[in-house]
Amino acid sequence: MNKRNLFVRITAIVLCALMVLSIVTVALYAFAAEPVAAVASPDTGSESMVWVIVSAVAAVAVIIGCLAMPKMKKK
Repeated sequence: MNKRNLFVRITAIVLCALMVLSIVTVALYAFAAEPVAAVASPDTGSESMVWVIVSAVAAVAVIIGCLAMPKMKKK
C-alpha cells in the first residue's frame, strides 16, 4: 500500500509539472504575439485547434475527479 501511495504522489507531481509547463508556454506565446493577433477571435472549428479544447476539458475533468475522489471514499 505504501508503494502505491508513493506512485500516486509521483504521478501527481509529474502531471502538475506538465500542466504548469503548458500554462507557462501558452502565456509566453500570448505575451510574444503581436497585439493584432491577440485581439483576433480564436479559430475553434479547425482540426488543429480541436485538441486544445479536448485537452482543456480533460484537464478540468481530472481536476474535478481528484477533488471528488477523497470525499467519495470517506462515505
